Amino acid sequence: MKKYVIVGILFLLSLHLALAEGDNNLYLYDSLKLQLDVIGAVELVPESSSSTVKELTAELKLVPQEDYRQKIISLDSGKGEVKANQVLYAWNDKKFGNKDFGYSAKINTYNERVKVEFKVPFPLQDIPDGLNIYTLPSETIDSENSDIISKAAELAEGEDDAFKVAFKLASWVEENIKYDLNSLTAKASQKASWVLKNEEGVCDEMTSLFVAMARSQGIPARFVSGVSYTTSELFTENWQPHAWAEVYLPEIGWVNFDIAFGEYGYVDVTHIKLRDSIDSTEPATKFEWLAKDVSINTDDLKLNVNILDKTGEQSEEIQLEEEILGKEIGLGSYNLVKGIVKNNAGYYAATTLQLAVPKEINILGRNKRTILLGPKEVKESYWIIKAPSDSNPYYWYTFPTLIYNEKNVSVSEEFKVQKGNIIYSEKEVKQLVVIPEDKTYSRKVSLSCNLPKELMQNEEREVNCTLKNIGNANLEQVNFCVGGVCESVDLPINQYKVSQIKIKTDKIGWNKLVVSAENKLIDKKVGFEYAVFDVPQIEFEVNYPETITFGGDFRVDFSMNKTSFSAPQKVKVTIFGAGFEQKFDLEELKEPEDVSAELRTDRISRTNKYRVEVKWEDKNGKQYSKTQEIIVAGKGNSFTEKAKILLNSLLGVFAG
Repeated sequence: MKKYVIVGILFLLSLHLALAEGDNNLYLYDSLKLQLDVIGAVELVPESSSSTVKELTAELKLVPQEDYRQKIISLDSGKGEVKANQVLYAWNDKKFGNKDFGYSAKINTYNERVKVEFKVPFPLQDIPDGLNIYTLPSETIDSENSDIISKAAELAEGEDDAFKVAFKLASWVEENIKYDLNSLTAKASQKASWVLKNEEGVCDEMTSLFVAMARSQGIPARFVSGVSYTTSELFTENWQPHAWAEVYLPEIGWVNFDIAFGEYGYVDVTHIKLRDSIDSTEPATKFEWLAKDVSINTDDLKLNVNILDKTGEQSEEIQLEEEILGKEIGLGSYNLVKGIVKNNAGYYAATTLQLAVPKEINILGRNKRTILLGPKEVKESYWIIKAPSDSNPYYWYTFPTLIYNEKNVSVSEEFKVQKGNIIYSEKEVKQLVVIPEDKTYSRKVSLSCNLPKELMQNEEREVNCTLKNIGNANLEQVNFCVGGVCESVDLPINQYKVSQIKIKTDKIGWNKLVVSAENKLIDKKVGFEYAVFDVPQIEFEVNYPETITFGGDFRVDFSMNKTSFSAPQKVKVTIFGAGFEQKFDLEELKEPEDVSAELRTDRISRTNKYRVEVKWEDKNGKQYSKTQEIIVAGKGNSFTEKAKILLNSLLGVFAG
């Protein structure tokens, strides 16, 4: 009856391929050589028979800018004049109709960032002259709005690190503003206060709200327009116009924050910056014309990007690890997936994590979470998931899990689900979740117990659990709890504390022991599983015909099932009768088993007795047995068969 199924491997494989598609994960390349073609058009339309036009000019303001992360190789502006980060076009032909303009640029982009290597005190002091304008409200970025000020102040309260304030503002916008391509936000950028109230928008609106919240707290912030690469199914083309933000930190410079991409403190190598501005409403193209009775029609700019070359893959500073609480759990059980995030860089780094699981697995709560790490810092994040409860109980299933970030760096694990394995309730799993991610010293303490995996019912067992300080800080007033029994201990460097507890073994089945240690520096929780076994028991049922015919078919069917938590070992089934015996062996009985036996009928008598005997052992080798006797009448169809049955009866050949 045992069957084995691997569920979800194709799902995770296709997801991983989708994450890495687009030229083998463009986000991790060290440099890209890109060609950007910007195409625009304007139409001069006469309104009367006396319409005239003398001159038309266009200022194209979306032009690549050189900085630490992008260099212009060439820029062919056609008939335009490149001047002060814009391209100027003029038409003096005095003709109506369409006028085309645009440019073609070749650009190198680099996987570089402005590195924040130290804490910038908040509130900010000594903002350079000329940057105060980026702390003031503007047309769309209405940072003077009371609701914006209130929410930003709530998020910044108690924080003295300006980068962490910006991170908290960005995270809140990403978590609470739904990315929605509706007609209202597609036609024109909405005010930041509108976005806060309606909790929806696209990259323009999300960026405007973030900029407004930063400005309300005295942090200079500006709006950036450009192009970026996406694998989102919301778009038919990978390269899309995009908006993000830059915030200014004294002694650091302008630092990128892309809310929609979950890139905080940087933007990836696919971002092409075309302009920074005070407000999102600043036009991409400005037209002026000298004419009489003439109107103009304009089209949206078309931005086309082609990849010309890719150079090297940059080693990612964020390293991911994954741990799963229950590697083998029962049907309907909850489980805990832990993501361990390491920042290998010597500067602040943020990463946005998501968990991918097959559709049969349910993720509780919010999937996406963005984590800020200081230089060389390690943090943990948790997902609570639930296994299906309606799966076939005679199968076991393997479910893969995959944690990935905004750069498509990923790590995977798997767990098995089968009836009879340990069941974790939602409450039990939540007890093991460590909420304050900032208690990073938790990884410098270890918890261990000499708890055996298997115990017998009513067995006396004392268990020692050890808490050890393996870090470089002295720990004081640690609340050390083993199974609900707590004590306050001091734990100097390299020292340990042992707590002893007597395990109760009256509860048959899977049990859990939760061990925890907590103070102002650490919050460590570990769950230990152990099984309490009872005496293995088997019930069986025999199905057989009331009458058998000499020389005909005689089949006995019987089913076995364990009625205990313990699985019977070395099961032997023997059928005795009519001068013969037939045996069946089973190493372990974990699930119901059906057995069929074809018995001989050439030695039957009028009354035939058979004995079915089942023997088994427990895990310690102790033997158990059960027997059942069955009686079957024999008959013959011919004179010869009847004579043989009579002879067998006289000779005393009986079953049993």
